[in-house]
Parts: sequence; C-alpha cells; structure tokens
Amino acid sequence: MSTFFVVDGHSQLFRAYHAVGYLSTSKGLPTQAVLVLSTMLWKLIREERPDYLGLAWDPPGPTFRDELSAEYKAGRAAMPDDLVRQLPYVRRLLEALRIPTLEVPGFEADDALATLVERALGVPDVDVVVVSGDKDLLQLVGPRVRVLSVSGRTGEPVLYDEAKVRERWGVAPGQITDVLALMGDQIDNIKGVRGVGEKTAVKLISQFGSVDRLYENLTLVAGKLRETLATGRKDALLSRELATLNRAVPMAFDLERFRRVEPDWPKLRALWLELEFTRLLKELPA
Repeated sequence: MSTFFVVDGHSQLFRAYHAVGYLSTSKGLPTQAVLVLSTMLWKLIREERPDYLGLAWDPPGPTFRDELSAEYKAGRAAMPDDLVRQLPYVRRLLEALRIPTLEVPGFEADDALATLVERALGVPDVDVVVVSGDKDLLQLVGPRVRVLSVSGRTGEPVLYDEAKVRERWGVAPGQITDVLALMGDQIDNIKGVRGVGEKTAVKLISQFGSVDRLYENLTLVAGKLRETLATGRKDALLSRELATLNRAVPMAFDLERFRRVEPDWPKLRALWLELEFTRLLKELPA
C-alpha cells in the first residue's frame, strides 16, 4: 500500500505559532511559526516517508459557510502581525520542501482536503493520513483514512483510526458531525444547542444514532432536556450543516502531482541559513 499524507495547513500553522514563545533572528524577524513548521514537516518527511504528500490552505475571502451563517468564525481574532510577517517564509519553506499546495476559492482548506481524500480513495492501494488537530476532520476517518493529531495535554502524536475515534468520542467517525451539531464548536463559532455539552451530545447520538433520528423521537427524551432540544432544533440543523465537510469541491485531481520528491536542497539550506535555524541546518545532507 502507498501512503498519501495530507496536511491541514491552517491548523498546523497556528499550532506551530502557539507551540513556543516568541523567537526571532538576530535582525528581529519573527521565526517561531516557520521554525516549528519546518521541524514538523521535516520530521514527517524523514520518519513517515510518505509516497504522496500535499498541503491544503484556506483561501482569502468568504466561503459558502459564511453565506449559511454570518456568525460562523465571527469570534476569531485577526492573524497576529508577527505571524503575518512569517507567511512569505512559510511559502518559501513549502517550495523548498517541494510540497504541493491546494487552495480553492470559496472553500475552506478542510473541504479541499476532504475532497482530496475522497478522490484518493478512488485509487486502489492508497492509504490516506490527514495531519490536523481539528476535531471536525475526524469525520473523514475510515478503513483507509486516519487522522494524525497531537494530544493537547502531552503534545504526543495521536493516530486516529475508527477504534480510536470511538475511544475518544464514544461515537463512530460518521457521527462526529451529529455530536458537533448538538454541542457546537467554540473554535469555529458553531452554536450547537444552547445548554447541551459534549457529554450530553455524545449520550444522545449514541442512543439515537443521528440528529435526524433524535428529533424524530424527541418524545422519548425526558424532562427539561426535551424542551431544550426542541427550542434549539434550528440551531442544531444549521450547526450540523456548518460542521459537515464538502467532499465534492470542484477541482482537478491527479495523484501524481502529489508524489513526494527530494527537497530543493540549495533553497532549503539558504532559507534555514537566513532564518538562523542552526539545529536544522546540521540535519541537512552534506
């Protein structure tokens, strides 16, 4: 079996930015996001040795979810200035590592990534690993798809297959969107049902199987919770729509475009030299 690693660029960039405190070159250029992202991608390439590798970016401008809900992601702060200054160097890093990138106007990186996974599954003998810390991407997990994340407490890598998703969430990967429909997602400002938390959401979806079945059998829910769910029905259905990834983004697909090749060593060396990444420079071949 070949392996296709697909990196959620937005998720990994912010994880890299927040992983360590402020770092800069001797000239005052901020570098912590580029350093951690360099380390992460370099480690992934050397240790996992994927046959195919790609990275999905969020495009500038609104997406179809903004049309569904004006509140979607409304609480997110603007990108910090010191991270904005690092973006050109992140682009140079991806060029030097020769990692193909994907960016589709009107669609989030998660949707482009979900479509990429769906198309890759049409190719026999290819297993897919999605690299992301976002829980909504767990809905993609299946017999040939896993999600590589990190533990929030220890920073250790966690590989989610179907059993691991059930162990952590108590539901199947395909039910993750139903759970998010009820509990919401604070990061993306997806409301969910006011007054329903993670434990209650998981219990309800485990019992009824889906949001649709839950509302078809609402009379079986006792007490105040039934009233809470009835009041929040509209929010639950909208939240599920916002949390569900689009696996049919219009885009060309050619798996060979993502075949991993050797980095552009002179470019990579020049970039890490400019950014004063001494430790990483020592790891490059002579």
